[in-house]
Amino acid sequence: MLDNLKPFGAPACESDLQILGEDKYSRYYLDSTYFAKQSLDSSVYLIVGRRGSGKTALAKFFSFQHSLSRSIEIYIDEPASFHEVMSKIAEQESFNEDLQIPRLVKTWEYVVWYAIFHELENRDPRIKAACTFEAGGTGASKLIRHLLQALIEKYIGAKSLSDEIEKIVQSASFCSAQKAVFEIAKRNPIIIAIDTLEKYKLQDPRLMTTTAALVEFSSKFSRKYSPRNIYIKAFMMDEIFPYLREEYISNTLKYVRDEIYLHWKPKDLMRMICWRLFQYLKINHLPRRSTADVDWDNHKDVWEKIWKPFFGEYLKNGNNIEEETFPYILRHTQLRPRQVIVLCNSIAKEYEGSGKILDFLPRDIVIGANPIFSSENIVRGIKRVEDSLADEVFSTYSSAYPNAARIADALSGMPPIFEAKELEKRAHRTASEWAEDYSPYRFCQFVAELGIVGRLREKCSHFREESTGTEIFEADFEYALKGRLVLADEVCAIHPMFYKKLNIKFNRISSTLRKKLCLPEGVTPCIYPSIPRS
Repeated sequence: MLDNLKPFGAPACESDLQILGEDKYSRYYLDSTYFAKQSLDSSVYLIVGRRGSGKTALAKFFSFQHSLSRSIEIYIDEPASFHEVMSKIAEQESFNEDLQIPRLVKTWEYVVWYAIFHELENRDPRIKAACTFEAGGTGASKLIRHLLQALIEKYIGAKSLSDEIEKIVQSASFCSAQKAVFEIAKRNPIIIAIDTLEKYKLQDPRLMTTTAALVEFSSKFSRKYSPRNIYIKAFMMDEIFPYLREEYISNTLKYVRDEIYLHWKPKDLMRMICWRLFQYLKINHLPRRSTADVDWDNHKDVWEKIWKPFFGEYLKNGNNIEEETFPYILRHTQLRPRQVIVLCNSIAKEYEGSGKILDFLPRDIVIGANPIFSSENIVRGIKRVEDSLADEVFSTYSSAYPNAARIADALSGMPPIFEAKELEKRAHRTASEWAEDYSPYRFCQFVAELGIVGRLREKCSHFREESTGTEIFEADFEYALKGRLVLADEVCAIHPMFYKKLNIKFNRISSTLRKKLCLPEGVTPCIYPSIPRS
């Protein structure tokens, strides 16, 4: 039994790998999602997702996928270890962006090819001959850092570092090693996965420029080498990708294409969380009443045989109002696997806190049977960690918006729905917390980017729960869209994940807005974030 393994796994891929090991983790990973399959398409080189959306897990998936048989994966992780050095190289180059990015593209070409050579050096003497460098430790990231530092030390003061790199990549030994790689790739497809930084400083043009150069390099590399069975997969943080597109990438139509956004659909999140629970019980060899023949590609079957016996179909929420269990849990997240895992582990902890253990796989559903987790387990489990989920969002943006949590305090005490003009009235309350560039417009952009505030759909499909005195509205939030969400002259909504953090007041909805939305006095609005439009 793996004592450190939680019922729904760890919230970070690295932790799961450490606990389970490569072999068990490959069984723990649910690979039947649309983007797991789509990411292996030869035309896909750019994968965009917010923190906690599964970027690192998807990068690791390439090492045990079965679509490309006998493939070789080269995983370039811990990018912080070499991005700092890349920034120093950017500083050496011209500050004319029209010249700077193409030169940095050459640098990316140099280090990625040498990462390939390092991985394959024992397979062909021509590749071995090109590896004239000291590895500088294990792992592709440490190799890249070592190579870049060596370049700076050797060519510091040179007229152009990129000219020296150009000579290297055009040398006879380099080209001969590339030819050997092409021959290997005919038999063994090669996948290079480049993970992303967890935080970016939008105010650091060198860092943003080197990242934009990575996107442009990946585009060129994919066009040139994917026909030869060499594939690159570059992961980008969705939190900064709009800035890269708008301000740094030199030609978005040319260099941004066929990208995948890690926008999870509710049915895939349910299958993922049920799959992890099922595997937890199997991995730990716990007694089970039935192995439950589950069709994991059919979310209705998963819901019936796994979700429903454990979580139930309905619950009574904190206001003693009946809701469907799965939507209730999801609306306290921004539809990211990490957040759902954290919530479900907290629910399991509440259950186990009463002296019970999860020690079986469920029987086929019995009509009228009580679910394993009670309403109290679920409601208390969510309350226990909802502040932590909100804090992680603020932490993610702390480089882009220093004092992010204190800036958001301007919304404290707001009603759950309000008109957009209220944002400008509130913005000045925390103006002193902005490091620079404060304006009411920037505040609106800030709350939209973080997914704190969304907008009610113009023709939202809402329905009245007559028996409970609540009314459900759908709202669009930026994290579920491709691009920006502009908040202007609309009815806005606070995301339920931030209710506790921001002390949201349900009794402060204006009578004018209630009339506009046909929301009677005494009826509580319930916000459901709309599903991603992927």
